[in-house]
Amino acid sequence: MMVPVMAEPPSRLPRLLVVAPNWLGDLVMITPLLTLLAGFRGGGGASGAALGAVDLAVRRCWSPLFASDPRIDGVVPMARTGRHAGLMGLITMTRDWRRGRYDAVLLGPPSLRVALSARLAGIPLRVGYRGDGRDSLLAPALPRNQRGSMHYSDEMFTLGVALMAQLGYDLPAATQPSLPALSGCDEIGAAELGPGPPAWVLAPGATYGAAKTWPVARVAEFVTEAVGSDGVRLVLMGDAAGRDFADRLQTRVSVPWRREAAGPAGVVDLVGRTSLTDAVAWLRACRGFVGNDSGLMHLAAALGVATVGVFGSSSPAWTAPRGPRATAITAEGFACQPCYRPTCGEKQFCLDTVSGQQVVAQLRVLLAGEVQGR
Repeated sequence: MMVPVMAEPPSRLPRLLVVAPNWLGDLVMITPLLTLLAGFRGGGGASGAALGAVDLAVRRCWSPLFASDPRIDGVVPMARTGRHAGLMGLITMTRDWRRGRYDAVLLGPPSLRVALSARLAGIPLRVGYRGDGRDSLLAPALPRNQRGSMHYSDEMFTLGVALMAQLGYDLPAATQPSLPALSGCDEIGAAELGPGPPAWVLAPGATYGAAKTWPVARVAEFVTEAVGSDGVRLVLMGDAAGRDFADRLQTRVSVPWRREAAGPAGVVDLVGRTSLTDAVAWLRACRGFVGNDSGLMHLAAALGVATVGVFGSSSPAWTAPRGPRATAITAEGFACQPCYRPTCGEKQFCLDTVSGQQVVAQLRVLLAGEVQGR
């Protein structure tokens, strides 16, 4: 086994801090990295464990997903506002990280702020991708591939491989990332649907902008087909910002629309009424998921729900849902896709060509078990 390449190897097994990305979808996609690192925790394992502990620095609002995760030893809360905001917040975060006595940090978000905090905290090994003016703060700084040339989950996994190499441990050439998995929220049970037909989740919102959002007319086609032909309950989910979209959708369909889950086929409107733990519970209770490229899409896929992601300005090559039953749909024949823009300036919006019937058909295939894997 190779000798660790750290300048001054610690006398104890190294302690690692993983700084998670800010957004829910990105956070779900780093879980294969956590699975990789978990194999090196403790000591005396068959692989020759190289890590004494792995802590996860994550936004407080997402921490319920990791409350009992066996892959990590502790959760270090982060706050974009409040405790960690501004100059004093940077100082506070630096002190928090210094108290952890970490020997290495893996920086998930492309942030100058977190790289500076890691450097000021005196963490000797700081692994992250170059860019955002932070190259001199990283040790080492890895070159980032062109966006979309590698799936985001694989990008984060590659950081983990690089970290272990810096510690002096070679992984087998055949090592591959697992599918995203959430094993720290198993205590969150399925929501109570009450009597009625099977349920699917519909999440038509996207925080990034309209160019990632399936148009309301096409979503209305999906609702009409799913309720009318498949006879399902559609659980409409999203944050309060999606209220306007939900209201416009309601005016375009002629299906039962209610707030209670129990009942016949129709729409169960939960927009703006669910917490993160509620969302997990509803996803566990439903058979299928349809939505834009969003955090809820990645959450559904990681929980094993049959998931269809509808992609507009973003790239499935970079952020497609990964799970045992997950796939992505994009418009065909648009040279501008993916443009990564929040709004579309073209004469025809690519997602306006993706019909509701097309998406229902793809979800039926997944539910029938005809598509498995990534």
